[in-house]
Amino acid sequence: MKTQRIDVETYYPEKKLDSNWLLIGKESVGKTAFIESLVGKKSTSSNLQGSSLFCQNYDWNAQTIIDTPGIQTRMDSVVTSQVLQKLHTSKQVILMVKSTDLLSDLTDLWPLIQGRVGIIVVTYWDKVRHRPDVCQEIARLKAVTQLQWITVDNRRVSPHQLLELAAALKGAAKFPKQPPHLTANWSVIPGRAFFELPLIGPLLCFMLLVLPTWVSVVNANAFADWLYPFIESGANWLKIRTGTLPDILNHMLLGDYGVVSMLPFLLLYALPTVLVFSAIIALYKTTGLVDRLSFSLDPFMQKLGLSGRDLVRVIMGFGCNVPAIIQTRHCSCCTRGTCVSAISFGSACSYQLPATIAVFSAAGKPYLALPYLAVLATTTCLYLLLTTSKRLRRSAVSANLLNRGFLQPPNLQFAISEMLGVIKEFFTTAFPLFIGICLAAGFLSWLGFFGFLTEVIAPLMALVNLPEGAAIAVILGAVRKDGLAIGLIDSASQSLKVFGMSDVQLLSAVYLAGVMLPCIVSLLTIVREMRWHFAIKMALRQMACAIVFTAVLSWGWG
Repeated sequence: MKTQRIDVETYYPEKKLDSNWLLIGKESVGKTAFIESLVGKKSTSSNLQGSSLFCQNYDWNAQTIIDTPGIQTRMDSVVTSQVLQKLHTSKQVILMVKSTDLLSDLTDLWPLIQGRVGIIVVTYWDKVRHRPDVCQEIARLKAVTQLQWITVDNRRVSPHQLLELAAALKGAAKFPKQPPHLTANWSVIPGRAFFELPLIGPLLCFMLLVLPTWVSVVNANAFADWLYPFIESGANWLKIRTGTLPDILNHMLLGDYGVVSMLPFLLLYALPTVLVFSAIIALYKTTGLVDRLSFSLDPFMQKLGLSGRDLVRVIMGFGCNVPAIIQTRHCSCCTRGTCVSAISFGSACSYQLPATIAVFSAAGKPYLALPYLAVLATTTCLYLLLTTSKRLRRSAVSANLLNRGFLQPPNLQFAISEMLGVIKEFFTTAFPLFIGICLAAGFLSWLGFFGFLTEVIAPLMALVNLPEGAAIAVILGAVRKDGLAIGLIDSASQSLKVFGMSDVQLLSAVYLAGVMLPCIVSLLTIVREMRWHFAIKMALRQMACAIVFTAVLSWGWG
């Protein structure tokens, strides 16, 4: 008779030890910084759909710690709903609370974890550990709740704290139904910084947010001027070595839109801009400056249908629109659509902005860069005012914005890690896309498609007081933002293809090519994140506003 195999884990499930711990807490409590100090930067998998924006698994001491995004208890964001779904199926929890806002954190988060097994990690302990009443209360809380309370400075986890955490996980207890009563006042208010002055504070905050973009572009131009002769000689050598090619390959590789002709632009302008921007933004994040600027600008952004936290994501779009659009999952459902529209219209990404500077430099008019940014910022505000209803503007309230936040010393290791990730993303995603666009543009040029399309949309160029030749830049800019440089710069002489344009016309042409439509990759991301009907409606609305704004600029000041 055949013997039946018995699955011990099925009959005795209590023998199986659950080693998964869900790490939860509010935004800016320091979960990711803590866990990276604990186990390192790299994660093993993603638990929720999307990307590392959601949960990440970390293996530590035979345990699996699942890092989650910050919970926004009074905001209906996509991320919060996803984390709450994950929490619903989790039995073991590491609750992370900020010592400086302990009462608020415990009151808001305790209903979510009551009845589950877990421990409590109190961060920002360096802000309160000098107070005897606070230290005494920690001992009292351990006795009253029968829970393990671990106090840490989340940026510096000591070996002793590692041992304490490992022991705490083994001795985890069940959270009681009611949060403990606090007898001491744990609240600590951060001191005001220079950019929070009463009158000029908002202007200084905005300048600090724009600073990464401006510094990135300036450094990219300086780097390009220094390195261009070497890159150009390499490209010319490659053209000579290629020899005689069939006409179609000559257009795709060596023509005005070809890979070899346009490759120096990618290496000289796009890559340095992306690297410098990512480094500065990483330092902004790790110092807490992003949270502080968000809080300061929140009242002003609400007038445009955004919140201060949304503005930070718009600024992130100057690095790349795609991750910025994905990050809008953190936004309130009331402001997310407005934030996506603002990113699509006004965030000149790290490919668009260098392309813009390259066009102005090729025309011998680099001084147009600053007016261009001013026009872009002004028309983006007008676009939001025209396309956002009063109801949405009234609902743009940051109910869960975390106070003003603390400013801390920068974490250079985190900044370097961010830059390495950007380099990898650049050469695995952006570089192949750029090559593909150049090949496609060269092929379409060989077919004569650009000449045909230019004739079709020539009336549109006349409506906005621009020459027909600028149509190619508008077309390629809608495919990929740095395509506007391919459409306007003569790769052979590094000069402007469309001559006879005034300063305002050149500014208008670059502006229209940049904001006419989101690039294909951004548009597909919007479709995935917000559904196709929102993407179509937004694209048509953006196109209409871009044409009107360009016409006013070109005819009114031309």
